Amino acid sequence: MTQTPPTQTDAEKGSSRRLEVLHYLLVTSGVLRDPVIWLTLMASLSRAGMIFAINRAASQVEDGIGAQTILILLVSAGALLIAGFFVRIRAHTLIVRINEQMRTTASQRLLHANIDFLLSRSHGKVYAAMTSEVEKLSGSIINLIQAIEAVIVVGIAIPYLFWISPIAGFATVLAVVFGSIGWVLFDPPARRFLRKASEAYTVYCDRVSDMLSGWKEVRLRSSRREAIEQETVNTIHRISADTMRAERRFSASTGIGEASVILLLCFMVIGLPSLQSGGTATMFQVLTVIFLTSGPIELLFAALPKISQAENAYYRLRQVEADLATSQSPALSQDVEHQQGFKEIELRNVVARVGDKTAAGGEVFELGPINLGFKPGETVFICGGNGSGKTTLLSLITGMRNPDQGEILLDGQPLDDHSKAIYRELFCGVFSEFHLFDRTFGMTSAEEDVLEQRIVDLKLSNRVTLAEGRFSTLSLSAGQKRRLALSVALAENRPVIILDEFAADQDPENRTYFYDVLIPELAATGQLVIAVTHDDHQFGKCDRLIKMENGHIVSDQRMSSDSERVV
Repeated sequence: MTQTPPTQTDAEKGSSRRLEVLHYLLVTSGVLRDPVIWLTLMASLSRAGMIFAINRAASQVEDGIGAQTILILLVSAGALLIAGFFVRIRAHTLIVRINEQMRTTASQRLLHANIDFLLSRSHGKVYAAMTSEVEKLSGSIINLIQAIEAVIVVGIAIPYLFWISPIAGFATVLAVVFGSIGWVLFDPPARRFLRKASEAYTVYCDRVSDMLSGWKEVRLRSSRREAIEQETVNTIHRISADTMRAERRFSASTGIGEASVILLLCFMVIGLPSLQSGGTATMFQVLTVIFLTSGPIELLFAALPKISQAENAYYRLRQVEADLATSQSPALSQDVEHQQGFKEIELRNVVARVGDKTAAGGEVFELGPINLGFKPGETVFICGGNGSGKTTLLSLITGMRNPDQGEILLDGQPLDDHSKAIYRELFCGVFSEFHLFDRTFGMTSAEEDVLEQRIVDLKLSNRVTLAEGRFSTLSLSAGQKRRLALSVALAENRPVIILDEFAADQDPENRTYFYDVLIPELAATGQLVIAVTHDDHQFGKCDRLIKMENGHIVSDQRMSSDSERVV
């Protein structure tokens, strides 16, 4: 599912996309390679066998039903029950497996997505694709299997009906065609409303994310809370209204299919006897075929709307997966151990452009050209006003963003996709916008031991503890959360530590510890410390001070030597 997503115009041309969805459900997802397809065929043939046995028995009533006929009926009935049971089991197994495959693929690509994708894409669109759309697409497997079984049964029954009674066969074909007309008429508008409902659901996911991430801002202003609530309620109403519009049309489509079956049954009982010669036995045979195939025909008409819903889900999943596929960071795809050290990191003529001119009112911020070098054991402070490019510079230094021009060198060698994977492993840090995991993902037991000690050093042991790789709580103040994130970074003990305005929300005691104890300790161990700070009275405690304005480095000043560093 990594092909280029179709445009809205393509989406209106449903036939080619429908074939693509069927190909995915049947071939890519593995339905045709799964035993379920043979079980479905067995169930269909068993139903056909029952029709044959019952009709044969009807023709033998006067002379006595033969043992062979009874055996065929019993075997067919037993096979239908057994095959039907295992079809359901295998179908649900397929649903779970396809769910797992699609979510695993999307999760892996999301973990390897580059910074531009993560910053520019709607999170709601990704949430919706990885949850509801996956469920809709995988859930349609059952409906597809039911449709396959119905097509096989009808494909066997209609020729048999023509052999018994051409009039009954012709009437059945007309009923199937008439029932299909409803789907042809109502399916396109239903899919349009489904697409609108899916787009509204994406907006709903974004608003839920706003409520969870912006809960403080929401509570500080009632008008903001009311506006978000109103938009959320309106969005929910749009989802409900468009879903109901789609479902009404799908119900009309299914209803026409059911009506065609009912009319067929009525014709067979009321109209056929006056048109068909052959007596009671022929009528019994015809009605047996109709009654045993009416269920599969109704299932076929009911499955078509579900497959249409799967089309809509597939379309939206493809859009997200195509975005992810073109936004992969190759350097993240390597499984590497972190490098133990380095001699020099250099940014040579590096330029980065942030933003999108194509967006409404969009402007591009340009950083650079940047020429910088860093060595182990240095303490480098970066300062500058808001929008000066400090965060963008950090994303370049850490290799999270690829430069648009220039190159990054490690020990004199330009980074390629593989070496960038190794390069990133040099870093740990606490960024201005950081995320705290509730578990110590990827940490060794030795690192966890260091983490426990750092929690004590940073005066957090009375608020949070570590047990079996999980923090006891993350319900901490902003400053405490930042210190806990620093504890994790210190425990990782990488050659370079990035600290983005760490001291901004610390009290005087912790700020003093940070500048007077921790930074000298890190420098003494040979770690490169790169810290963004606005504490100008602390500038004397670094080796270098880099000042930035409007995306440019206006000064790179060497401060005191190690022996003269102010404490």
